[in-house]
Amino acid sequence: MAFGDVGGVVTELVITCKTPSSGTVSIAKGDAVKLTGPYTITNATDAENPVFGQALAAATTLDTAIPVKVRGICILPYTGTAPTVDGVSGVVASATDGSVKAPAAGNGKGINVKVDTALSLVHVLL
Repeated sequence: MAFGDVGGVVTELVITCKTPSSGTVSIAKGDAVKLTGPYTITNATDAENPVFGQALAAATTLDTAIPVKVRGICILPYTGTAPTVDGVSGVVASATDGSVKAPAAGNGKGINVKVDTALSLVHVLL
């Protein structure tokens, strides 16, 4: 896609993180994740947790390396009311593991650039 095309070239920042060293791990590729410790992530979120990034691989074992997109366009599943695309609003984690939602207050993290209500997906520039 050439420069200037809608949804054209995107630069991303991916870092290697790890799954927790205890508990249960069930991260799917594409899940929204939160940071729980030094380079440690999980998709087990409570409503309004800050979103750290998007898992780029699935993981089901403890202490496993996993690539996480922390900057760029992340396409994330959302729950509840569709997030707003207005140039300032972003998302926060929902109570559904791996999903996001519109924040109850404030702007959340990132900037929403597209919402696909048919698939319940939001494109967020983190």
